[in-house]
Amino acid sequence: MSKVQMKQCMLWGDLSSDRASEQYPEAPVCIDCIKAEEARGEDSRIVSVGDVVTDSEAVCALCDCGSDD
Repeated sequence: MSKVQMKQCMLWGDLSSDRASEQYPEAPVCIDCIKAEEARGEDSRIVSVGDVVTDSEAVCALCDCGSDD
């Protein structure tokens, strides 16, 4: 069983919110979802991709796969 690599990403959120953390939430996203979102071009739900997530309990915000899947 191989570990799923994830990166911390800033996502499009609730842009009508007054809180920046709700407008652009940060969450772990797996590499497969990052690649799929990049292929969507301007329709991507990802605003930016950050550092690798080292938390073994992390779950992808887009597909719900875990680090140990």
